[in-house]
Amino acid sequence: MVYRTFDLSEKENWHEFLEKTESKDVYFTPEYFEIYERNGEGKAQLFIYENGEDFVYYPFLLRGLNDLTYAEDVRRKYGDLYDITTPYGYGGPITNSKVESHKKQLYSEFEDSLSSYCFQNNIISEFVRFHPFIRNHLDYKDIESTLNRHTIFVDLSLDLEEIWENYDNKNRNRLRKAKANEYFTIVHRSPNELENFMNLYYKTMDKKNAYEYYYFQKDFFDNSVELLRDHLELIEVMMDDKVTLSCFFMLYGDFIHYHLLGSDEEYLKYSPNNSLIHYVVEWAKSQGKKVLHLGGGYAGDTDTLYRFKKRFNKYGDLPFYIGKRIRNGEIYHELIKDLPVNENYFPLYRHPDLALKNLLTKQ
Repeated sequence: MVYRTFDLSEKENWHEFLEKTESKDVYFTPEYFEIYERNGEGKAQLFIYENGEDFVYYPFLLRGLNDLTYAEDVRRKYGDLYDITTPYGYGGPITNSKVESHKKQLYSEFEDSLSSYCFQNNIISEFVRFHPFIRNHLDYKDIESTLNRHTIFVDLSLDLEEIWENYDNKNRNRLRKAKANEYFTIVHRSPNELENFMNLYYKTMDKKNAYEYYYFQKDFFDNSVELLRDHLELIEVMMDDKVTLSCFFMLYGDFIHYHLLGSDEEYLKYSPNNSLIHYVVEWAKSQGKKVLHLGGGYAGDTDTLYRFKKRFNKYGDLPFYIGKRIRNGEIYHELIKDLPVNENYFPLYRHPDLALKNLLTKQ
């Protein structure tokens, strides 16, 4: 099957194809992928399958297994091994095809082509975080898709009065109180003014007992600012001349995404995050955006973060699907057969509990 792949030296090709789709979002751009390539999470690749004017656009990170010391014996047997994944956020394959019958055939051909690519390149597994709003899990049939959780969006195409009516009562009361008492001043900062954000972000990660992965280094934020440029907005909430909350939003096409946030726990009783999101609803609508995507909870549909976000749209649930595919069962099972970890993780050979063991083995 005929396909083409592009790396980050060919960004113009990424953008040329992406602009022809109706699914334009920051998560599919080469600049977003470069952040994660620079962060050491794999080599950014764009896989394109074409049939006439129609195509499937599938960006992913190609990750080598050479850094996994417990996989050395398997690598010696089979050669260099790889897997593919979407980075933090959302992704998966998208297309410019609009006719359902054509799209179905196109994806079938794409899936055959991708299988050939994976076989030729010793790719052992594939993991996809599908885009909740685009719902591209419905098109990609050649992978096991499962519902992971729900995310929340605000429909900015509605009138502000309708959006307000979709807030829950508790949220509206908190917003009225904050406005009446003039608690907050909300300011836009230059995205490279990172000091306040980083201090608050790390405190928030400590409070949430977050996985080590989410303690991004300063280079990660510097790279985000450099690469996303006009698609990144840093907005802060001030109270008593002190920054109480600092949040990055990503903007692209019709979308604005609530991305990374840090807050001062001492001020949370005043609900600064409620005021921030309400402000962004009005601001993003004035900028012509159609969707504010708030994301989901830390652990699913029952935690406090999910319930908080749902206060901004009682009807705003979007199903978030993940996809898992073992591309080479023989090698995959050789890699995992003696691993002392819970099997409820994919791919199992990248289980977080193995990371420390791997690090100690290298020392």
